[in-house]
Amino acid sequence: MGVAHPVPSPQGRPVVVQAGGSSDGRRLASRVAEVVFSADQDLEHARAFRAEIRAGAVQFGRDPAEIVVLPGLSTVVGSTEAEAKRRRELLDELLPDAYGRGRLAAQLGISLDGLRDDEPIPAGLLVEPDEAGGSQTFYRVVKEIIDRENPTLGTLLKRLSGGGGHRIVTGTPEQIADDIETWYRAGAADGFNVMPDVLPSGFDDFADHVVPELRRRGLFRTDYDGTTLRAHLGLGLPALEGAA
Repeated sequence: MGVAHPVPSPQGRPVVVQAGGSSDGRRLASRVAEVVFSADQDLEHARAFRAEIRAGAVQFGRDPAEIVVLPGLSTVVGSTEAEAKRRRELLDELLPDAYGRGRLAAQLGISLDGLRDDEPIPAGLLVEPDEAGGSQTFYRVVKEIIDRENPTLGTLLKRLSGGGGHRIVTGTPEQIADDIETWYRAGAADGFNVMPDVLPSGFDDFADHVVPELRRRGLFRTDYDGTTLRAHLGLGLPALEGAA
């Protein structure tokens, strides 16, 4: 009598998702991840991150096309640029200053007591990302902004509001589609982990206005080709262990 083998699911196995931009996190992504959630404010850095993950996959004997890199993207959509900016300003006003300061201080592991909104965060307070506790990805994003732009604390809090360190794009559907197309065609992203500013209205705005513009440009599907998450991400079936 033969031994019965379980029938695999249509996905073969669940999609393996990795998040975290530390050195160890990037190696783990190259070795096992099929989807990588990332955080980047700069297009060139995002290109380098994706290239590093794909090159690392080759070293582990993997096909780099089997990895999908999805940077986080927070969107604020308006029918005009001025309307989108007003919406963003309103959301910034609704975020209590004490909450924003407390969240930033906790994520960076430093004290912001006594620092005025019109003062920059002293660069000497920040160690290298790999030496930081907590989210090294968020820490790296914030440190890069400080090193590159030396913003005041108030400017930095507005820059990060709503996105938790992820990039925020404010504008019309066409302007947001322009940004998405630029990053995609530059090889900085395979897609995006979209985080609308407010739920559910921000999601509705993205689905009803940005998605049609992306479809017009041939950048977004008009229908699903499969019925699984793996198929939606364009990932093939994984090899089954022990298969002949």
